[in-house]
Amino acid sequence: MLEIVNGFLLVYFVALCTVSALVPTLVKPIVACFSRASNEDRSAWVEVMKLKEAQKGISIKDEFAAYSKLQRKINKLESQLKENRSSRMSKSLAIIGSVHIICQIVVALVIVVSVIWFRREPIVALKGDLSPLSTVLRYPSEMPNAISTHVWVLITNLSVRTLLKPILS
Repeated sequence: MLEIVNGFLLVYFVALCTVSALVPTLVKPIVACFSRASNEDRSAWVEVMKLKEAQKGISIKDEFAAYSKLQRKINKLESQLKENRSSRMSKSLAIIGSVHIICQIVVALVIVVSVIWFRREPIVALKGDLSPLSTVLRYPSEMPNAISTHVWVLITNLSVRTLLKPILS
């Protein structure tokens, strides 16, 4: 029923279509490595924890001034941390978007160049008569009942995205 004419291209295009479908999933952990909290934020967080621990040892009724002074320091550091976190998140989203677009463009270019380069190579040949679809499936290849690179990439891309959709969602 099915004869593999060019196994290398079959696997090559399946891998490219799989990478294309997985780009959004692969980008997030890569970008997360570059958008970690700074040492300044970590030290501020440690200081907040120390101040809260010191605040627990102070009675609010007996030493209200000292307690409120610590509370003001804690509030100031927490607002600074919150501001830094929101800034880091906005930068992270911009980086994720940019890296995602760049990776998609690179993969798409590799696929397009590969399809153009191997346009006359049939990937698989089907046994039997496919008379109404034969010309469309094999174009521009001359092998009868073959599936060309163009059609193979379309079928593979659709299949891989459909199969990975429940896993990635």
